[in-house]
Amino acid sequence: MAKSRVARLGAALLLAVSLVACSPGGGASSAPAATTGVDTNAPLYASLPQKIKDAKEIQLGGDIAYAPMEYYDTDGKTVLGFDKELTDLLSKKVGVPIVWNNATFDGLITQLDSGRFDLVMSGMTDTPERQKQVDFVDYYKAGFVMLVQAGNPQGIKTFDDLCGKTITVQRGTTQADWAANKVKTCNAQGKQTQLLQFDHEPESMLQVQQGRAAAGLQDYPVAVYNTRESKGKFEVVGEQNLANPLGIAVSKKNTQLRDTVQKAVQATIDDGSYKQLIDKYQTPQGAIEKATINGGK
Repeated sequence: MAKSRVARLGAALLLAVSLVACSPGGGASSAPAATTGVDTNAPLYASLPQKIKDAKEIQLGGDIAYAPMEYYDTDGKTVLGFDKELTDLLSKKVGVPIVWNNATFDGLITQLDSGRFDLVMSGMTDTPERQKQVDFVDYYKAGFVMLVQAGNPQGIKTFDDLCGKTITVQRGTTQADWAANKVKTCNAQGKQTQLLQFDHEPESMLQVQQGRAAAGLQDYPVAVYNTRESKGKFEVVGEQNLANPLGIAVSKKNTQLRDTVQKAVQATIDDGSYKQLIDKYQTPQGAIEKATINGGK
């Protein structure tokens, strides 16, 4: 996924692989909102829950170490990425700032349910299993692919080639669930396969870079971006697997906010600002035409 800030972020992947400098630990930490103040004349302000109006902002949780969806700039504070820029567009529709908070991916839904966050947005796949816990407003679609060392030294071409190898993933992701089942299948066939899981994507990528894992599983746009930014360290192999919508997660107890966010996403599609964002990131295959609720299957 190409970015307009590539010149400034040429070292983004190397910084991400070092991890700590780019992504504060598992606790939540607020990032500055791009929009300040409240616009009561915004088209969807009246639709917001009173709790949000009183707070004058929406608290959003994400694992801000998942370029190009969301990640820190080189200052370690400014949030960049597709998801962040989309929330800036949504903020204009609803009339209150959307404040980003950093947290470990695996704990995002728990913190949403506890009320710490109003929304969660972190390249999270909308799946039937997750729909049992939260509702999703779908805004993008992506499957996952395999990220391997440049030159593909282990000759991996298809997902079946992972049998007998070491696979690495980010903990709590759809890829992690799929990989766990794949490992069981491979081991049952007598092909000893190992799965490594980490809290943050850069940790997983490091295993591939250093040869401790044959392949990492990542969402397609993320893998493409990481390959480009790596300057020859990685390549993408295989076709997309399990292409599904990515969604903004909302508590099932907060249907009013869910419906307002759905209208806001649809408004960006209708006015063309969503397409401009898709074009900027050069990912036409990720575009949706309708902001559905719980569209993952």
